[in-house]
Amino acid sequence: MAYHLICVQCDRTHDSSRYRLYCEGCNGLLDAQYDTPATVEARVDAGAAGTARYLPTLPINDPANLVTMGEGNTPIVPLPRIGHSLDVPGLSAKMEYFNPTGSFKDRGNVIQVSVLKDTGVTKVADATGGNAGHSFAAYCARAGIEFHGFANETTYDSRKLHAIAMHGAQVHNVGSGRAARNEGARQYAQDAGILHMNYGQNIYFIEGLKTMAYEIAQQMDPLPDHVIVPIGNGSIYQGLWKGFNEMVEDGRVARMPKLHGAQTEETQPVVAAFEGRAWTPGPGDATSKANGIGVVNPPRPSVLVQAARGSGGSFVTVSEGSLLRWQRLLAEMEGIIVEPTSAIVLGALENLKAKGAIQPGETALLPLTGFGLKEPIPGY
Repeated sequence: MAYHLICVQCDRTHDSSRYRLYCEGCNGLLDAQYDTPATVEARVDAGAAGTARYLPTLPINDPANLVTMGEGNTPIVPLPRIGHSLDVPGLSAKMEYFNPTGSFKDRGNVIQVSVLKDTGVTKVADATGGNAGHSFAAYCARAGIEFHGFANETTYDSRKLHAIAMHGAQVHNVGSGRAARNEGARQYAQDAGILHMNYGQNIYFIEGLKTMAYEIAQQMDPLPDHVIVPIGNGSIYQGLWKGFNEMVEDGRVARMPKLHGAQTEETQPVVAAFEGRAWTPGPGDATSKANGIGVVNPPRPSVLVQAARGSGGSFVTVSEGSLLRWQRLLAEMEGIIVEPTSAIVLGALENLKAKGAIQPGETALLPLTGFGLKEPIPGY
């Protein structure tokens, strides 16, 4: 599908002939725009005769370069016991940890890595160590792309880091903290003359996450009234916004759900931006068990705030005690084990219900983004 990239700051247009992270004019972030309308063709899924599945327009010029492992099409399951306890009877979960590497990150990486292959990139360097790094390493392995991952020396025993190494990535250990990982990757990429990745800032990753919105529209009729997701970089939130907005614009759906995002009390830059107040992070890296969302400088906070206002949604904080309590209750009441980063959406649901943002009789969907056995379970 032919597309071009446009700078969100200066409106400069760039072609899609090579992998681009930033505007060549002002170094701003980019967005994808398609040379044909965003409507898509329907197809009939095998095993579901007569059921049309709508696919979003995505930034891949040559379909032969699609690097896929069967990601997506994750099921939606009801959460009746938790729904009853919170007086949200229409509560469901979308099982995003059913993706190949155990997290929703595969949705972004199938597009991100496919574009790398599409544009002839063969070597990359990136900070790594979590679900994003594991997913990226897996898709790079499948695409034949050499991946140099930069991890903290203190995480050498991480299950996710072991998986990254098992995919053949060349893991470089550097200092401690996010800053050390990012600087190590940046410096190595500069010295080696290879691409320095940043999945939180590139638009390709976000475009891949649109697929979740399209699946929800296919799976739920009517659409849920509310969708709640964890917020770190905000890529999943922006992907949902873009996907639902495309479907509203072309008339495929009449409305979009209210989109809500959850952050920890420790790390809440997007909540602060939404509420119009200042927020200053504490020294060092975040200590919350919800380590996947300890991002103090998300790349697109104004876009996220605009999306929340446009959908009628919001952003809320959740205490450490609440997210850990809900991680345990989800396992005890519904048989589902997720990472603390994923469990935060249940604490957010509780808070939104208490403040009246979710009214009696309204439905809610919780994407459960990461498998709980990929990291140590708190308390054990």
